[in-house]
Amino acid sequence: MHLPMWNQTQGMRAGAVPYRSTLSAFVGCLMPALAGISHVAIRFPTYEMIKMYLATRGNTTMDKLGACDVAVASSVSRIFASTLTYPHEVIRSRLQEQGFHSEKRYSGVVDCINKVFQQEGLPGFDRGCATNLIRTTPAAAITFTSFEMIHNLI
Repeated sequence: MHLPMWNQTQGMRAGAVPYRSTLSAFVGCLMPALAGISHVAIRFPTYEMIKMYLATRGNTTMDKLGACDVAVASSVSRIFASTLTYPHEVIRSRLQEQGFHSEKRYSGVVDCINKVFQQEGLPGFDRGCATNLIRTTPAAAITFTSFEMIHNLI
């Protein structure tokens, strides 16, 4: 029995270019992922530094901090990390919204960055940041505070 060869372009949208190799696919996916994890790489050390500061200021240890101090540390670290990394979110969401059924406005990350800067200036990279912080900061405070308080009980 002879099976037909899989057509490389089968199932791909018009104009899509397949990755040329496994390495190019890996690099193409790795770069956005690395930019995405920068939020975590900023947030957790900042959180720990704020907890250390609050413990020192309160003449206590980090594991003895109260819920209010933990909520402050988690909120401030979330706001700090999100504000620094929000331009990545803007670029990512703009590239994603040019989906299958809409007009392609950007040819890639660099083109998107250039067009946002040319059309909107620096404020274009922070569009929606305040709304995002209002939505996500309370959840971060609740999550971190709950974790720390339960962890201290165990």
